[in-house]
Amino acid sequence: MAWFLTEFLIYLVAFILVMWIAGAIFYDLCCLRFVGRILAIAWVLAALAIFIFWQPPWQPFLALLTFSISFLWWWFSQRPSHDRVWDVDFSQLPRVDIDGDTITIENVRNTEYRGLEDSTTRYETRSYRFSQLQGLDILILYWGSTWMCHPMLIFDFGPDGRVCISIEVRYRAGQDYAFFRSLYRQQEIIYVVSDERDAILRRTKWLEGLDLYLYHLHPKPLGMQLFFLEYASSINMLAERPRWYHGLTTNCTTSIYMQARARLHWDWKMLFNGALDRFLYDHKFLDQNLPFESLKQQSRINDVANRAPEEGFGDYIRRELPGYRGHIRHE
Repeated sequence: MAWFLTEFLIYLVAFILVMWIAGAIFYDLCCLRFVGRILAIAWVLAALAIFIFWQPPWQPFLALLTFSISFLWWWFSQRPSHDRVWDVDFSQLPRVDIDGDTITIENVRNTEYRGLEDSTTRYETRSYRFSQLQGLDILILYWGSTWMCHPMLIFDFGPDGRVCISIEVRYRAGQDYAFFRSLYRQQEIIYVVSDERDAILRRTKWLEGLDLYLYHLHPKPLGMQLFFLEYASSINMLAERPRWYHGLTTNCTTSIYMQARARLHWDWKMLFNGALDRFLYDHKFLDQNLPFESLKQQSRINDVANRAPEEGFGDYIRRELPGYRGHIRHE
């Protein structure tokens, strides 16, 4: 029985290593070219043949481990870069300057989304007063699976306006999102700082098949300020030093945890974050006047956002949402 379990573990680990290296050959070594498919398939077949014809299994397993270590050394030697041909919506890195009470943010994206594939991208410099930070909202995006979501934070600076921060893939020109690609050295990470109208209409008007929810959070004032400062620090560090995006370990949710890990406890929802809004509700960060199911149903904003006017956009979509009584500032 013990030997059976040992063999099972050997074959399981070998399978994971062989398939991961096959993906790295296709994505990173051959950059998605057709020859990469051929080499990846050849690698899998060669590894399978070695394990069939070379016995006992621990011997080819040791050979695979040795090769894997060498391959990983090459793989980790790849470096992220700011110098690529970027998609225009991700071409500018934001920076945050805090001088006393004044916050100045460069490259705030304020894109006009008229419809599918019809948009005009703009970047602006905006200023806010730190003393005016008075509210925090969370946008949660679903794209078909209940297991995964994309959270975005909206900081409300009262009369100075709202700003949304979203941790995303920094797409290169012509790239789109693919989960398996995100497991390799194919995409850098970016903190997109945008007008909330940009962040919302991108998901409700410019992209298809998405469900977007808006919730008002109830953090303590000091925690809200620290949260913004942590974001500001991460934004500036990333502007100086690029980092890889990884679909499991360095993504929109795990990055939030890493920048605030001194105050947050690890939870499995950091990896499979589709239940993030339920988690926030259970910990009383969301409005408690409704059952969670009713709160979520009433917090979907796709339709109201698409008909909202440009003037007073943020207040318009919040006016009938649960949890916002007393928090609408009348833009």
